[in-house]
Amino acid sequence: MIRLALALAKAGGLVVVFAAVLGGMALVTGTGVLVDSAFRAQPPLRLSGADVLVSARQSIPLKEEPDIALPERARIPGSLVASASEVPGVAAVAGDLAFPAAVGSGTAGRTADPATAGHGWSSLALSGRITAGRAPRAADEIAVRGARVGDRLRLTAAGTPGTYRVSAVVDAPGVYFTDAVATALAARTAGRAGTVDLVAVRAAPGVSPETLAARLKAGLGDGYEYATGRDRADAESPGAAAGRGLLLVLPSSIGGISLLVVGFVVGGGLALSVNRQRRDLALLRAAGATPRQVRRLVAVQAAAAALPAVPFGAALGYFLAARFGELLAGIGLVRADQPLVYGPLPAVAAALLLLAVTRVAAWAGSLRVSRMPVVSGLPEPRTPSPGRTRAGLLLMLAALGLSVTPLAVRSEAGMIGPGIASIVAVIGLALAGPRLVQGVARALAGSRLMTRLPGPLWLAVHNSHGYALRTAGAVAALGMVVTLGLSVVLTQTTMAKARSDEVALGLRGLVTITAPGLGGVPRDLLADVRSRTEAAGMAMTTVVTEPMLTGDDPGLMARPAMALGPDAEGLVDLDLADGRLSGLKGAAVAVEEGLGRVGRSMDVIMGDGARVRARVAATYRRGLGFGPIVVSRDLAAAHTTTGLDSAVLARPADFGDLARRPGLRFDSRAAGPQAAMASAQTLVNVAVLAVLLGYVLVAVANRLVATTTARREEFAGLRAIGLTRRQLRRVVRWEALLVGAAASVSGLVLSAVPLVLLSVGFLARPLPAGPLWLVPASILAVMTIVSLAMELPARKIMT
Repeated sequence: MIRLALALAKAGGLVVVFAAVLGGMALVTGTGVLVDSAFRAQPPLRLSGADVLVSARQSIPLKEEPDIALPERARIPGSLVASASEVPGVAAVAGDLAFPAAVGSGTAGRTADPATAGHGWSSLALSGRITAGRAPRAADEIAVRGARVGDRLRLTAAGTPGTYRVSAVVDAPGVYFTDAVATALAARTAGRAGTVDLVAVRAAPGVSPETLAARLKAGLGDGYEYATGRDRADAESPGAAAGRGLLLVLPSSIGGISLLVVGFVVGGGLALSVNRQRRDLALLRAAGATPRQVRRLVAVQAAAAALPAVPFGAALGYFLAARFGELLAGIGLVRADQPLVYGPLPAVAAALLLLAVTRVAAWAGSLRVSRMPVVSGLPEPRTPSPGRTRAGLLLMLAALGLSVTPLAVRSEAGMIGPGIASIVAVIGLALAGPRLVQGVARALAGSRLMTRLPGPLWLAVHNSHGYALRTAGAVAALGMVVTLGLSVVLTQTTMAKARSDEVALGLRGLVTITAPGLGGVPRDLLADVRSRTEAAGMAMTTVVTEPMLTGDDPGLMARPAMALGPDAEGLVDLDLADGRLSGLKGAAVAVEEGLGRVGRSMDVIMGDGARVRARVAATYRRGLGFGPIVVSRDLAAAHTTTGLDSAVLARPADFGDLARRPGLRFDSRAAGPQAAMASAQTLVNVAVLAVLLGYVLVAVANRLVATTTARREEFAGLRAIGLTRRQLRRVVRWEALLVGAAASVSGLVLSAVPLVLLSVGFLARPLPAGPLWLVPASILAVMTIVSLAMELPARKIMT
């Protein structure tokens, strides 16, 4: 069977399958590495000398879904340090505190390691050691890495600037203060007095970390987490654990499209291979081969083309994953010191998935041929399946219905319909494409215009009509490139424009003052700005709520939220429907109109896991730009890691020397709470989509080359009836033009309908926002690839 299958196989069709599986392996392995890293990647561990880390719970367990990681630090009582020291098997114990601490310029122009966290001196015993100097003793003394003993450094610690003397140089990251100073700085965060972030415990000789963790749990209770081994990194860095969740969400958001495209490309390559063997398979049937044997023969051919592509595709996939990791770190979605995990599991899973797709595609591609009577297998089929055509048209009609969603729902859920519509329309085009191409070609062939066309164009039109299946495969694949490329990019940019417009209206005329790198704006900044102009503080946090918007998951959902106080009244315009922002005091929230009523209460889980019963102080209409919920600054300050404002919103004024203060940034336009995540998702989706569509273009080009090369006998017959080489080349050029035009038009139509309705719903205009030059660029790319992939091999076989 294997020898016969390889003897009958046509090289061109198998090369297409090889290229399709190669690219598919690269895509699936690359995204698989990101998903695998979401479960296994760990940031560097600072408290490496601790065998057990005791912390508060930093996640919300869910029954049927992954736990929700909480990005804000939840604290535990400082009394646990003394309690842990009394547990048998404990050799050393320290309470660890962490708060923002950014190092500025120092003596003689030297700068220390730009640390981002301050700690108490006692925790150094479990994280590093002194390399020079002595332990800090005075309130203005610190220990830091990368400086010299005696240097004086300008430091902003817990939002308070000051000058400190370096008394020791250490080999651990961070800035180390005396325990008394660290406790005082950390206590400036609301509700933090008398608490610590972690209790770090070192086991006595002969006591395993697991045994010690069990003893600590018995002594301290079940209300805490006891991390050992690799889990210590998550306990130490809750924000990293929350960020790793994005490695799971972002690849998954485009994983369905990737698998869909890979399946189409592999299936198209196998269909081409099977079609080129129709006569040989028909002869096998005549010789007594059963339909099952014919299908097995095609499956062997598919496996022979796919298996050699697996290792090369896997290697390319790990390369792509590294580039994706760099992209995610560059835009701040994951920590730069949190490496990806390059294990064998993604490659193995991708290989099994791609081989399964190949097997199903081989079965589907050979099913019709294996069941045909012998005489029906000799000519190429010219009639597309009616059932396939009807299914495709129904999917296109469904896509039209989904596209109307933004006209009825003006929220984040409104973009779900157009996004799904593009995918559904692409599937419909792939199914109904042959009949549509045949119908258009028939209409052209039967029109009076045909009598006035030059001979090569007349012949190209009739070829497209007679070989609709061959033509439609390229049209559907290239139309998919245009549809997905324009839909994904312009949908994201249109939504970004709608969000930014709402935020601009809400913060119109305000200056946003931030302090990148300081962990939050200094505590004295708001009062300083208020002495010059009207101003309000603003913080960013995360809250976990029940489903609030149409399209939300049925369970709990974490979402970014802005925190404002009563001073935002008259400054920030949320387009209030009821209530006033002056009511944002204590445990209070404002919600988008329709999600609550003023005076009612709602349950909110803050970013550190604290459950709060908050009253609704106001409802507003600008939920697209500001999100469905805004919490009070009082509430956010008590449940964020730093307790600092993220920005100060102020009316324009002469800020004088304040504008020259190091670390501050002044912007005339601010981004809303949804902007950072949305822009990051857009960038990642566009990057992966570019790779995906590039793969499709290469695969389609390979298929066109193989299809054109297989027409040697057809070209020879045309030469025999009198066509010259020049006329044949003109026929091929006209066919390429028809294929490229059909693909471009179908792609533009399928993408234009959802995009126009999305723009009308969110921007009140039919033209989407974003790089509209993508339209001519997509058409040019399609026409160029089709022309080169058809004309170059045609020239070669005509010589």
